[in-house]
Amino acid sequence: MPIKLWAKPVVLILVLIGMFALAHWRGHATGFQKAMEIGNAALAQQKAAFLLLEKQRVERELAALNALQKRYQMQVNTAHQAEANYLNDIERLRTQNQQLKRKIDHVTQRWMDEKQQFHPVNCVFTRGFMQQYNAAFGLSSEQTCSASVTSGADETSCGNESSDAQLRPSDITQRDILSNIIDNGEQCLALKAQVNGLLDYIKGLQQ
Repeated sequence: MPIKLWAKPVVLILVLIGMFALAHWRGHATGFQKAMEIGNAALAQQKAAFLLLEKQRVERELAALNALQKRYQMQVNTAHQAEANYLNDIERLRTQNQQLKRKIDHVTQRWMDEKQQFHPVNCVFTRGFMQQYNAAFGLSSEQTCSASVTSGADETSCGNESSDAQLRPSDITQRDILSNIIDNGEQCLALKAQVNGLLDYIKGLQQ
């Protein structure tokens, strides 16, 4: 059946509208797809950047933790070494004390003259000497008096003791003095070792 003349323009318009609609739909679909691809790429990039930052943060925290752990271990090792050194010093001082005391009798019982003749030691320590000696170690006046009184003599207060009384002999011998000095020397060296160990420990904490 032949198409009427007035129908041809209508068909043409419909065809053009259809083509335009198809082109618009394709353009919209293509644009939407492209927008999705761009959005997904941007999202993936942001995720990658976030993961990278998170990884770097974790690595920094792990490095800081390892550094703290290493520093703590060094401090522990320093403390153990300081303790070991101190204990070794104390043991060495005890051994030295025993060795020195074994020689006391040899060097306090007699003396030898230029002719190699031996004579008994005759050394007198006065009560006043012992008072001064003990006071130098921080003993109280009562303690120094008690330590300097001759065995069997009347005890007199140091404050009331005359100058002549301080010149009376005490019962302290050379052997007693040397033994006391050896013990005091051990205590002083032990305190020195303790202080040095503490200083080493503090130095280790500051590393």
